[in-house]
Amino acid sequence: MSLVLLGLCHGYHSNQRTVGQNQFTDHLILVEVEDLNQFGIPEVKTVQVKLSKAQMDGGFNNLWNQHKGKTVAVPVFVSPWASKAGNAGHDLRLAGDGKPLNIQAIKPVAAAS
Repeated sequence: MSLVLLGLCHGYHSNQRTVGQNQFTDHLILVEVEDLNQFGIPEVKTVQVKLSKAQMDGGFNNLWNQHKGKTVAVPVFVSPWASKAGNAGHDLRLAGDGKPLNIQAIKPVAAAS
């Protein structure tokens, strides 16, 4: 089962990072979402969704760049992690077939009086 992020797509982005002597390249989809802060006030933030090597080999970076500037529904799953240094966190990873979900907004119907 996966979760769905609904927001504005900012397309593909790669990020280089170094851990010890090793260098890694993270392949990401950036999605702008609205979330409530600790005071219940809406805030806009950009969330990164990681792509796997298989998804990169399948050209999903190009697929998501085609949706840049559009509202998208991104299927994700949560991947928790822990480091040897005692840190912990989670990453969001692209789930399912890796394509945007087709979700249609439905206008609410007025209640009968």
